[in-house]
Amino acid sequence: MVAQLGAVAAGRMEVAQMVVTSGAPSPPALVTLAPPVAERDPRYPLRGREALVEELLRLCVTGSDGRVHVVHGMSGCGKTALALELVHRLSALGRRRVWWVDARHAAPFTAGMRAIARQVGLGPDEGRDDAADALWDMLNRSSHPWLLFVDNAEDLSVLDGPGRLAAGTGWLRPHSHPGGVVVAATRHGVRRLWGHAAVLHAVGPLGPDHAAQVLLDHAGEQAGGLEDARALGVRLGGLPLALSMAGSYLAEVNAMPGALRDAGMPFDFSSYHRTLDEHGSSLNPARVIASAWQMSVQLLHQMGLVHAGRLLTVLAAFGEAPIPYTLLLRPAAVSAVVSGLSDLDGTTLWRTLRELAALGLVDSLDVSAQHGGLHCVRLHPLIRDIAQAETTTAVTLIEQALQLEEVRVPPEDPHSWAAWQALAPHALMLLQHAETEQHQLSAVQRTVCADAAELAARYLQAQGLFPQARAEFERILTIRREVWGSEHLETITTQHNLACVLHDLGRLQEAEPVRTQVWHAFERVQGADHPDTLTARHELGRLLHDLGRLDGAEEHLRSVFTARLHTGGEQDPHALATRHELARVLHDRGDLEAARAEYDALLALRLRQLGEDHPSTATTRHNHACVLHDLGRLPEAHDECRLAMAARTRLYGFAHPKTMATAHLMATVLHALSRDVEARTMMEQVCEAGLNLLGADHPETVRYARTLARLIQEAGSDDPQ
Repeated sequence: MVAQLGAVAAGRMEVAQMVVTSGAPSPPALVTLAPPVAERDPRYPLRGREALVEELLRLCVTGSDGRVHVVHGMSGCGKTALALELVHRLSALGRRRVWWVDARHAAPFTAGMRAIARQVGLGPDEGRDDAADALWDMLNRSSHPWLLFVDNAEDLSVLDGPGRLAAGTGWLRPHSHPGGVVVAATRHGVRRLWGHAAVLHAVGPLGPDHAAQVLLDHAGEQAGGLEDARALGVRLGGLPLALSMAGSYLAEVNAMPGALRDAGMPFDFSSYHRTLDEHGSSLNPARVIASAWQMSVQLLHQMGLVHAGRLLTVLAAFGEAPIPYTLLLRPAAVSAVVSGLSDLDGTTLWRTLRELAALGLVDSLDVSAQHGGLHCVRLHPLIRDIAQAETTTAVTLIEQALQLEEVRVPPEDPHSWAAWQALAPHALMLLQHAETEQHQLSAVQRTVCADAAELAARYLQAQGLFPQARAEFERILTIRREVWGSEHLETITTQHNLACVLHDLGRLQEAEPVRTQVWHAFERVQGADHPDTLTARHELGRLLHDLGRLDGAEEHLRSVFTARLHTGGEQDPHALATRHELARVLHDRGDLEAARAEYDALLALRLRQLGEDHPSTATTRHNHACVLHDLGRLPEAHDECRLAMAARTRLYGFAHPKTMATAHLMATVLHALSRDVEARTMMEQVCEAGLNLLGADHPETVRYARTLARLIQEAGSDDPQ
């Protein structure tokens, strides 16, 4: 099934949409820069890191040296816990901006850095050629002290951004603000990777005394005395993750009635130490974690939670992002397709996840907008490695999730965004497996990976993340061609989606040959009057319109409209979409009254069929306001624009290409009404949002900047001399 009509037009008027929604609209995806302060558990003090916390705190309070401070160490050593302690102590010292950005994936990291730029006042005329340069200029001039913490900086190429991290030209760089501090957490402590302007702080294993305190914090004194805790701490290599897992295990065992404990079950530091020796674990940290993991899983089995070990291997099959288990681990689906979990039910799943969290094997995450408002868990990377992830299991469960009602809603529909915000990282991770494991995965499994990734890419496109969506569509297209060949419907559909995002990027010349190829391919495979062929030809007509080739656009659109009237009638949604495009052609030909009459008729149909808060209704209102403005009927244009903008803000939020387009139109109308202060304020907001979402080179960003410059120039020329 080809993607829906309705990418954002490059021109002022916009295209019709085919997405059908019902009920209240869902909120758009959000970016958060807030530190995850709820993950700091005051029951368990940070041990053994006091000197480093004090050093970083001193920099924050008395003045920074302007260098990037790199906190490095292996997974499980407590780098994030150290940062949370620093943030906690800073919170008691007065007003200070604190930004927490996760660098695991390029798209959310870049979005986070751009959000910081907005918060420090990056204006619409600044940083157009280099957002990173503009960001650091604003940070250096900030009137407030600040701390920027970058977590999970494992792929350092993500930090390069427009330049090179080691050269001080990336997203992270030296600075001159006396109250600013930059801290990054990573496994990589090699100076050449960070450059000579960085300060490297190693976070190693805890010493015996601090390791013993961590064990006592988690297990309590009933697990033994200080000397036994010291010995076990040394045996666990002083690794905080292993220490907390062992302490949580012993706390759980000691909470059980003695009569229920199995013989030989470790219950104190000494017996846990002996059991480790029996397992033969060396001081290799991964081996230590593996032994602690096995013992914790065995405990859960003895408690009757026999699915714990298998469930961990299933969780390990997914990516590093929070795992939305209410979508990916539906008990009916899991029990039907995953070996070893055939009798799993909802109650057992819930109890097992809760106990896994209690033993420190997973982190239970609060329901929040940061991961779609869904119940999620997160698996530590070391646990994921030990649990030996099974790609085929992830493929099977993603395939099951794609059949869920809330996931089957098209990714362009705001009602699906909560689900796809959480699912997209895992779907795109499967695409990587489909690329690198072509000999381990069957053609059918690689197709599932491509299907899920294509939906995720369409979600990125719906969010206005056009460059990221384009990159994913290009990768998917390669896999489609390898598996099915160039003439298969799935391959042609992916080409169609790639053409859509090229159009959204304003790359109209690049999009045209792809559009033409897609149309002819569908015509060859399915016939000239097939719905997919008509959709492809409709999109070609829309593209020709935006290229200014109105004769060609009208020829294609009228042919499509005739065919759609024949098959679906005048009120068919596809026919209405093409009629809408023909109205745009009328408008651009200068036949304003005819265009206005068409929009009037279309709007009445949209309201009757779909209601006010539907994307297609808002698009028709937007274009109706355009033609009313050009006719000089400014009060009517203002009213239509206000209704369209309200609907789009409810559907998408302000920082979305569709809402920004309507806001730009509103500023134009306000200016025509001589409400110049309001017009300029609106355009400043549009320029800022466009720069941060679309980038400086996107045609719409350039157009918005020109409009603002014209408003400023005209305001200046009106000033009395």
